[in-house]
Amino acid sequence: MKNNSLFEKYKKIHFVGIGGIGMSALAKLCFSNGIRVSGSDRTKSDITDELEHIGIEIHIGHNKKNVQNADIVVYTCAISDDNPEILFAKKTNIPIIERAEFLGKICESFDNVIAVAGSHGKTTVSAMIGSVFLNAKKSPTMIVGGQINGLGNLVIGRDDYLIVEACEYKAHFLSINPTTAVILNVDYDHPDFYKSQTQYANAFAQFSKNAKQVVISEKCKMLADKNCTTFGVYGNYFAKNIKICNGKSNFDVYKDDKFFVDITLKSYANYNIENALCAVAVCDLYKIAVKDIKLGLENFDGVQRRYEFMGKIKNNVVITDYAHHPTQIADCILATKKAYKKKVVAVFEPHTYSRTKSLFSDFVNSLCLADYVVMLPTYSAREKRIKGGTAKDLFNAIRFRKNGVSYKPSYKSCKSFLAEFDNCVILLLGAGSIINLAKSIKSDYIQNNKNIQI
Repeated sequence: MKNNSLFEKYKKIHFVGIGGIGMSALAKLCFSNGIRVSGSDRTKSDITDELEHIGIEIHIGHNKKNVQNADIVVYTCAISDDNPEILFAKKTNIPIIERAEFLGKICESFDNVIAVAGSHGKTTVSAMIGSVFLNAKKSPTMIVGGQINGLGNLVIGRDDYLIVEACEYKAHFLSINPTTAVILNVDYDHPDFYKSQTQYANAFAQFSKNAKQVVISEKCKMLADKNCTTFGVYGNYFAKNIKICNGKSNFDVYKDDKFFVDITLKSYANYNIENALCAVAVCDLYKIAVKDIKLGLENFDGVQRRYEFMGKIKNNVVITDYAHHPTQIADCILATKKAYKKKVVAVFEPHTYSRTKSLFSDFVNSLCLADYVVMLPTYSAREKRIKGGTAKDLFNAIRFRKNGVSYKPSYKSCKSFLAEFDNCVILLLGAGSIINLAKSIKSDYIQNNKNIQI
């Protein structure tokens, strides 16, 4: 990494909420640049264990003593104003900075910043682009909001290229001035911050204005105020001759109506074909050889919690996915039905009350695409309960549409209930702690089938 005043200026950085997927990547990047790093979080996790293992000072629980001797404090928007570490930093005049702004400053040290934005698909597309750049020996640095299989959430490379997720929550992505802005989709989300679809779309439009060049879904190209590269059905890059076979998808990529390359993905979901088209467009823009684009995408092994096989319960296939928006849920259910030709059981843990209430009818319509729906209590994240936006409200609305719906108050009761199904595909959907249910099922499956590796 080239000389950067941010890394030269600070000897010790403290991260409040270091156990978050995005925060931990930034902490590791700083640590790799020779900075002393400490961090705190409410609970111990696999992430905090990993950070402690590599030599980062970890504190479980928040205490003002954790901040002493820090030159700057980085915090996430999930941290409350009355956090004792934040209060102590303010009292003692230790500079504090929100994670997104800190990320923006880190981006300034790279020659080319490829920032991937969208309501969904950011992690997968960032990882796909990274896979191609790695295959082409471009040695990119990658910061993503998920665990890429075999790579994790951070890849440290040279300072030529940074591939990074750009989160739209609270307009955080406007802290980045990318070389290339990538916009995958603009499906209204985060209603606790954006009060309308227009306000939400305007943030993406501003994000595109901050970039030198834009790669965008043809469905959203009106948001870009400059010449842009598009992908999708009517885009500059589009797919033809799509074939689904043996859990894979094969398709031809056309560029401006001319054949460009054929690709076989280790995925059969249509939305991953579109994700791959975006990656092709970005990588071609950076003049990566066609053969490297092809191999990089065909070798891509996916991201944890993104349509990940977790084993079986009796003869039922269990898959977990991060889907927590109605569009994602519908795509996931429809892709599963097409691939498996079996009944689909959707287990859904709603993520925040505000999202549920604002997109209520869309959630009901998407979930009703499944043959059976199991509702779990809402993962509230940063929010307090909102009337009309709970998992019980969703359950009651779905019950008027179909008989096949149940509400389970705990993972334990849900897991027992799932054993009653026969020869179905069970989708565990949500961005919260439903992953613990998925891990429990995977652990049981491995224990009962000790010769099986998944």
